[in-house]
Amino acid sequence: MNDATEHRRAAATAWFLAGLGALPFVVMALAQVSMPDFATAHMGGETAFLAYGAVILSFMGGVRWGAALSPAALPVAGERMILSVAPSLAAWLALLIERPWSLLLLLAGFALQGAWDVMSARNGDLPSWFGRLRLVISAIVAVSILVVLLA
Repeated sequence: MNDATEHRRAAATAWFLAGLGALPFVVMALAQVSMPDFATAHMGGETAFLAYGAVILSFMGGVRWGAALSPAALPVAGERMILSVAPSLAAWLALLIERPWSLLLLLAGFALQGAWDVMSARNGDLPSWFGRLRLVISAIVAVSILVVLLA
């Protein structure tokens, strides 16, 4: 298999998995609006939404940590590694503070992480397809957070 085929397969897999990862945001947000009692009783309600958001935001920081470990990231890998810890810290803090600040912090975290990922893809630090993926998924997550925030 050649490099172009492997890159296409990696991108397709990433899009599929990112879509699956965004699905709980959408489902929980819609349930919170349309069936709040059911969402609370059977889906963990806003607590589960916030916890899932914190886990995924932390994961996104881990993606950037991994990218910083790439030989292509040197010599500025140290700075990128330091920045890659910020999403996990923000996610943890979001679990400790009250609504609406918890949701607003998650929203800001996803927006900033998404912007960083898009800019990095445009600069060639990450694959170009990753920037498009992060733009789309970040928008889905942001809208889902706004829906829960306004519910």
